[in-house]
Amino acid sequence: MIKGHKLDQIDIKILSVLQQQGRIKNVDLADKVALSASPCLQRVKRLEKLGFIQSYQALIEINKIVETIQVFTQITIAEHTLEEYAHFEQRITNIPEVAECYLASGGFDYLVKFICRSITHYQQTIQMLLDSDLGINKYHSYVIMKEIICKKDYPIEHLTQLDKN
Repeated sequence: MIKGHKLDQIDIKILSVLQQQGRIKNVDLADKVALSASPCLQRVKRLEKLGFIQSYQALIEINKIVETIQVFTQITIAEHTLEEYAHFEQRITNIPEVAECYLASGGFDYLVKFICRSITHYQQTIQMLLDSDLGINKYHSYVIMKEIICKKDYPIEHLTQLDKN
């Protein structure tokens, strides 16, 4: 049982394969998970309906289109109330340069990943955020020099096996 829904090993395998090959034909997926095509398609539709599969998308190599930089920024907000957290979270989602944002515990409140054209572009973006009503108290920026690993998929089969140990 995973998060209130019963998934078996075939469901886990389907999810694992779809992460790697989102455009795989149903017949080929069925073959990989040892099912016939019709039951495999029914399972995929059920996994979509239950929200295990959120979307299918293409991964774009942005630097082949336009040169960019990535900046991870630790942000601390001034007021630690539920309203201020909600306000920050609602507003940060509307910033085009924000690729990811995480509420964190520890020495800061949020870890935000920015994708910008340049350092100047990042400086303009962070200054706009500081001048806004987001209540940012302090921030620390980390410019990414080189991406070593960036997995786009989760090790579903490995993580679900750990539950059984």
